[in-house]
Formats: sequence, C-alpha cells, structure tokens
Amino acid sequence: MHAAIELAAFWAVAFLTLSVAVVLLKIYCDVIESDMDLLSIGKEATVSGLASLIEAVGVWLIVVFIPAMYRGMALRAMIVPFIIVALIYKITHLESWSILEIGLLLAFQVAVGYFGAALILGHFGAAFTVVVVIGIMLAVIASFAKNL
Repeated sequence: MHAAIELAAFWAVAFLTLSVAVVLLKIYCDVIESDMDLLSIGKEATVSGLASLIEAVGVWLIVVFIPAMYRGMALRAMIVPFIIVALIYKITHLESWSILEIGLLLAFQVAVGYFGAALILGHFGAAFTVVVVIGIMLAVIASFAKNL
C-alpha cells in the first residue's frame, strides 16, 4: 500500500477513536457531575484532527520503518505521541480540564480502539472483556469522585 494512503488510514482511525473518546468523556463527566467543558464543535474537531495526526504519524513511522518482528516492542515509543496529545488537550482546555480528564480521554481512546479492533477481528470475548474492565474502572473512579 502506498505510504500516503497508510498515513491517511491511520489518521482516520485515530480521528474516529479520539472523537468517540471525547464524546464518551463528556457523557461520563456529566454522569459524575464534573464541571468539564468542551469547546465548540469546530474547535474540538480541529484539536482532535491535530492530535490524531500526531498519533497517526507515530503509528505510521513504526509501521514503515520498524521490521514486523520488532513492532510490538516499538509500540512503546507511542508514549511520546500520547504525551504530546495530552499536552495539546491540556493547553486547549487549560481552565476546565484536570489531569483526570486527560488520562480518561487517552484511556477511552485506547479502549475504543481496542474494542473496535477486537470486534473487526472477531474476538468478541476480548471486546466484552474490555467493556467490563473499563466499566469497573469507571465505576471505581465515579465512586471516588462522588465522595469528594
């Protein structure tokens, strides 16, 4: 496959998972009665587009330049794009988002991506496990947030 098409595909998947993660984060924060605010739809889409491009370039670099045998270990390098995305979201939502929201956003994105990949590949047990584990984690976080 051509490198530009691969990058565009990675960008589309990253944009989709990040956008779904932002929506899920907003719903979750409304449930736990957090005061998290979002920007307008256009601004949020712009921020998601830039952040997902950074993530897509990170994955693309790993896929293009790392041999298939070492890609599993090379995925540890994705911490750098995740940190950059976290900084982008923290800067754009400086007053209304805390570190909890940033961490939850990245956790939601990873969970949505893993859930989607598991469904596409036919691993329904793994997809169900992701939903259960994330549900338990969110319930624990909500119980702590409600007590504060």
